Amino acid sequence: MPKTLRSRTHVARGATYVFARDAISTVISVIYVVILARFLSLEEMGIYALLSFILMLVQVFGGLGLNFASTKYIAQYIAEGDMEKARSVVTRVLQISVLFSTLLFMLIFLPAEGLSAMLFGTAEYTLLFRIVAFVSILNIFRVQGGGFLRGLQRMRELAVVGLIYTAVEKIVIIYLLLYPQWGLYSVAYGWLLGLLTSSVVSLILTARFLGIFGKAHEIRTILNFSGPLYLRRTLGLGMDWVDRLFLAPYLAYLGMYNIAVRAAVVPALVSTAIVTALFPKLSELYAKGTADSLRNAFRVSTRYAVLVSFPIIAGLAASAEPVLLIAGKEYVEATLPLAILCFAAVPQALQVAIGPTLLTLERTKTAAIVNASSIISNTAMSYIALYYFNLGMVGPAWAKAFASFIGFGAGVYALKRLLHINFDKEVLWKSAVAAVVMAIAVFLLRHAVKEITVEYYLLPLYAIIGSTVYFLSLVALKAIKKHDVELIHDYLPGRFKRLAVWLDRIASIE
Repeated sequence: MPKTLRSRTHVARGATYVFARDAISTVISVIYVVILARFLSLEEMGIYALLSFILMLVQVFGGLGLNFASTKYIAQYIAEGDMEKARSVVTRVLQISVLFSTLLFMLIFLPAEGLSAMLFGTAEYTLLFRIVAFVSILNIFRVQGGGFLRGLQRMRELAVVGLIYTAVEKIVIIYLLLYPQWGLYSVAYGWLLGLLTSSVVSLILTARFLGIFGKAHEIRTILNFSGPLYLRRTLGLGMDWVDRLFLAPYLAYLGMYNIAVRAAVVPALVSTAIVTALFPKLSELYAKGTADSLRNAFRVSTRYAVLVSFPIIAGLAASAEPVLLIAGKEYVEATLPLAILCFAAVPQALQVAIGPTLLTLERTKTAAIVNASSIISNTAMSYIALYYFNLGMVGPAWAKAFASFIGFGAGVYALKRLLHINFDKEVLWKSAVAAVVMAIAVFLLRHAVKEITVEYYLLPLYAIIGSTVYFLSLVALKAIKKHDVELIHDYLPGRFKRLAVWLDRIASIE
């Protein structure tokens, strides 16, 4: 088998594990969010969104970007055959994490009553904040454990840990919502048990495959790499949340808009899966000095991200209203914001490999500047849209879309100065045309059958018809190539390899 194909297959299999994990997690999360939306008021959904932001804020500040350093250096040292040095990275990262997580725990636990009064105008949620303090610590260790497993390129185990977290968290939350009916406290206890289980399992797996006790790695190297990423992650958090934070004074609107944001994240599953599998592989290739492999990995990853992400984006935009109806009629007001947020997902699919490649080249400051360009534009546009034009939820959605394209442009410009990269232009326009045809087909189908029953019951039909139209459009445009079929044939399990043969015949590949 050609070396390039083996490399693609390695990434594809890793991405498949992560995508399968995320796909299953998404199904569970959809059920979870629907139950949340139906058992909590719009205001409580707004409070839930703010608590989620606090959890992410502590994760970023307490994590210090060390999970990226773990991924890079563990993969690099293992490629060099130095297992002891790889183990030293784990030891040092855990030492730093214990220190910072303890400090952040105290900053939330001790002033819990004041935080509740300041954010929600009442001390009623003091206990909730104290539970969140424990949750925050566990979240830091879950993230670090994920970084260790990515560096070890244990994608299957990483996927299992992710599923354990999702399953435990969501099952506990749903149970407590339905039976004791503890409201927002159900969410807090679900977070607590889910993170406790997944963080312990990830550390046990790390100890099994590499070990966690040893001589600690020299701290300067790790912090020099993760320091700019610390800023980048902070900026990334702002980029993800700034539009929602502008709606924080209006908890009901925040609750609606947060549901739309969560729905719009679905297309990013593909990008997340590819990035998770790709980054450690890039580090290994870079350690061996193969710049051509970096360029090839960039082109291949963006090709498949586009092929799979574009139809999900188009389908979600075309069926935004019935998707939101699942949560309840009161959320339909967020239909247009959801469609706009789908538009914002387009550059996210295109830039799937920009961040990992910059990190592999150790251009962490450049990656931070790219993120800064997005958050600055997002903040400015959100402020103007809300406080000057009074656009409501539509304003932050357009701001996010605008910021996504700004960040994509900045990322491409920065990377092209360092590495001669190019996109697969043929697959870009062909998949875009196929996705548009699919969206039109779904839109027409919706208006033809929507009166038959409650429309969200028809979502599986929309998905089946839309996927078929998209695939046939790709076939008509001759977008599927021989190397696509070879890749699919290589990484599919034996009993499923016939699918590749069938695809070869259907697509009439030259």
